[in-house]
Amino acid sequence: MKIVVAGAGEVGASIAEKLSREKEDVIVIDQNEERLLAIGDTMDVQTVLGSAARPQILVKAGIVGADLFVAVTGNDEVNILACRLAQILAPEARRAARIRDSEFLAELKETGVIDGLGISLVIDPTTLVVDNIMDFLDIPGAGDVVDVSNGRLKLIGVRLARTHHCVGQTLAKALPREDGYHILIAAIYRNHELLIPQGTTVMKAGDLMYLAATHEHLPQVSEFFGLDWRPVKTIFILGGGEVGLTLARRLEERDITIKLFEKDLKRSEYLSQVLTSAIVLKGDATDQNLLEEEGIGECDVFIAVGTDDEKNMIACLIAKRLGVPSTITRVNRYNYVPLVSAIGLESLVSARVAAVSAALKHIRKGLVISVATLKSEDAEIIELEVPEKSHLAGQTFASAKFPPGTIVAALLRGEEIIIPRGQTSIEAGDILAVVTRFESINHLAKLLA
Repeated sequence: MKIVVAGAGEVGASIAEKLSREKEDVIVIDQNEERLLAIGDTMDVQTVLGSAARPQILVKAGIVGADLFVAVTGNDEVNILACRLAQILAPEARRAARIRDSEFLAELKETGVIDGLGISLVIDPTTLVVDNIMDFLDIPGAGDVVDVSNGRLKLIGVRLARTHHCVGQTLAKALPREDGYHILIAAIYRNHELLIPQGTTVMKAGDLMYLAATHEHLPQVSEFFGLDWRPVKTIFILGGGEVGLTLARRLEERDITIKLFEKDLKRSEYLSQVLTSAIVLKGDATDQNLLEEEGIGECDVFIAVGTDDEKNMIACLIAKRLGVPSTITRVNRYNYVPLVSAIGLESLVSARVAAVSAALKHIRKGLVISVATLKSEDAEIIELEVPEKSHLAGQTFASAKFPPGTIVAALLRGEEIIIPRGQTSIEAGDILAVVTRFESINHLAKLLA
């Protein structure tokens, strides 16, 4: 597959890296020569210097004959124009564009203009991040939450406490196997590396365990890991930007007390006008005295979604020290992700990770139904449909030879979601939710053929 990526920033570079590892033909466009040199030195991709909003640059990058065009530059208008030009130059190619300005995107949708812009997929990082935060609020204490099959199945990252009774045990011994138990550990994030577990894998303190569970069986997850999932009644939000505003609006639909801290006077006045029940406070949420004055002791969840990563982390650390049981931290720079966990802040959201996951979902083709990237970005969870003539149909999971580095987290059959065991059979038409390393994706697709 031939893919042209406009933008060599963190999102564009991540997309290019993953696709190049899968031996796809990738061409990256950017106006920053240093970025292109860095990508060219570390990845097996082609690079083109110039603006993706210029037809001759797109032609030079090989847009004619491309299967997919992804525009993720730092400029929304450039992304939109580039997609429109790509539509004219390569009508058969699919086109994805990142649009970060929520108000601009709303205008495009309300006026109907967006339908004529040649965009197959709009990547809206604000909505993606807010959706992720809402998942965390439904599962307080989780280190990561990934929706599968439109939320019917969740992959939940839970940190294994040092005092947990499973520490030192193998998965085969630790997990209950009786009927009615519907939890599978699909992946383990340990020392910044993702492990695809086996029955002999020993669980260690500090492991981030990814558990596959349906919504109705979340109480089993809570009981097994000793999580306190009490109702959320009061939320403090740092940051009144696009993410903070969108989040506050979503939370206003629930019976929750919301206090939103915004340092900029004009922005805080605007937020006060457009929000209905949320309390908008002009001030710095890293000010301990202000937090105490506003009743931080009654706060159930502190959410930092400002644009300054360091400030977000500091604010969450202060909130934890003041007794807030749960915090959610927005991190924009990927190299800060390991640091967040290291300093004791478990739940984090990233517009970059969300945007990459959305783009990869659009890029995948054939039998792949959807895709999401795990926290470490070393693996994906992919939904694959078993074809009618697949040799897997009729086999059990014990007899099927899935490639190394993969594990089937769930089987979706109609409205039923099955956590598979060794003797569970595979039928044509089944949808397999598979956690896999990038290097195993092509092998996996061949196995299903």
